[in-house]
Amino acid sequence: MILRLGQIELFVTDLAESERFYVDTLGFIKADETEESLYLKATDEFDIYTLVLTQKEEAALASFGLRVSSEGYLDELQKKHGEMGIETEMVESHHPGRGRTLRVAEPSGHPVEFYHAMEQIDVGGGRPGVEKLPMRNTHRFNGIPPVRIDHMNLRVTDVDKAWEYWEAIGFSISEYVQDGDEKFAAWTRAKTSTHDVALVRQEETALHHIAYIVDGVAGVVRTADLLADAGYRDSVEYGPGRHGVSNAFFLYVRDPDGHRIEIYSGDYNRDTDLPPIGWTKEDYDANGRLWWGPSVPDRFFETTPVNKDWVKPKVNN
Repeated sequence: MILRLGQIELFVTDLAESERFYVDTLGFIKADETEESLYLKATDEFDIYTLVLTQKEEAALASFGLRVSSEGYLDELQKKHGEMGIETEMVESHHPGRGRTLRVAEPSGHPVEFYHAMEQIDVGGGRPGVEKLPMRNTHRFNGIPPVRIDHMNLRVTDVDKAWEYWEAIGFSISEYVQDGDEKFAAWTRAKTSTHDVALVRQEETALHHIAYIVDGVAGVVRTADLLADAGYRDSVEYGPGRHGVSNAFFLYVRDPDGHRIEIYSGDYNRDTDLPPIGWTKEDYDANGRLWWGPSVPDRFFETTPVNKDWVKPKVNN
């Protein structure tokens, strides 16, 4: 089975400037680096990293990774994708600490990877004690800091069609927006919180944002202070506020390349087998996107392109 969203890789155009923003200011932990990539983690994560920033000429979503329950399930997923007529590649990951990886041309065009093996931080080498838990290093943290990876929001041309794929690989919907005979949006998940992958209708395939959780509402507000104090006031795009969908408290910020990061706290948990909560498009526009907070700025609807050099989608109709 698929367990959760585990990793995101973004293409950035200036690795040094990205490090100043993500590590020196926001407080991500630099776990590793190469000449072309930074490997970052949030404070409470046991995976050795969850965010990869890779130097490229153009900014884009490079890929995102979903962790699965076993090595054998990777083979099952490859077979299932083959039966659906979807192109795949099974590779040994070129990123450190991660094992065999199934790369998929997801039908909407988003670059997806599935993996099981991922190196974990050292929590004591089998000895009793908690001194090695990741959150036992607060004296070294700076920035907000972010606590853990949570979700990403994708733009797709047809939400109902996109949902057919995510349902086929075992996801459920927590909430959705109905627009006449079609879905405008769906918040889909493998875990019990509101979403791992949100799907929202747009004219072209794209990434809208990635999201990391911080420690409560105060952490969200502190992020805005932190960015303004550090000279990144213009990076604060939208919020703080509360969503109607998911009930989460939010702040949206933009990195030096324009990638949007949602600083996020307080959504709910609900069993994945329960029926989804529905909104009409009118209700969503009035109260779903924003329960309270500042008005949505026009630039909030800008998006990030996806990796052009990926397994090309091939679906049998």
